[in-house]
Amino acid sequence: MKGQLRISVKQVVSSVIRNLGIQDAAMRFHDFVEWAFEAEKKIGSYITFDKKISKLAFKDKRALLPEDLINIIQIKGLDGINTYSSNGYLNADIADTELDLEYEAISVDDEGYPTIAASHEDAVSHYLMYKYKAKDYYNGKIPRYIYKDMKNEWGRLCGQARGNDNMPTKQQWNSISKYWNTLTPTKNQRNLF
Repeated sequence: MKGQLRISVKQVVSSVIRNLGIQDAAMRFHDFVEWAFEAEKKIGSYITFDKKISKLAFKDKRALLPEDLINIIQIKGLDGINTYSSNGYLNADIADTELDLEYEAISVDDEGYPTIAASHEDAVSHYLMYKYKAKDYYNGKIPRYIYKDMKNEWGRLCGQARGNDNMPTKQQWNSISKYWNTLTPTKNQRNLF
């Protein structure tokens, strides 16, 4: 979503590493980045990924897909034509042409690290801590109740982030209420009940 404040996953990972006092941070950094992506997928709201439009240039029945592509929303002008992707290309039985591709993408910072919605920071941080401490739990180094507390807090914050993202704005609520009120039965319809 345009205008949505985003922060680098590097900032979130650094915060978790500091808060947990992790000594082998360099060795685990990429694990944390992967877990942050998992958390964003699990939050799964409409602001998790950027929506982009790009030109697909088909030549010899294939077009190079954008590197940041996560999911194709639609390809304008390709209705009813079978497609498949392989090795970073979209293949379709069409003549050389350019078409608009609408897709979901991973947003990245200036250093190339993924970004997350700033409103997801607490949820993603708790997911990282939960995943990191899972190893200690499985090896008997922390009690079950601590592990369960971490898992429950992640679940609560995940639901909260998703709910906040999907909550209608005041303007949307006004539109919903106007529509809702048009569904109120008229006097003649009330007598039917």
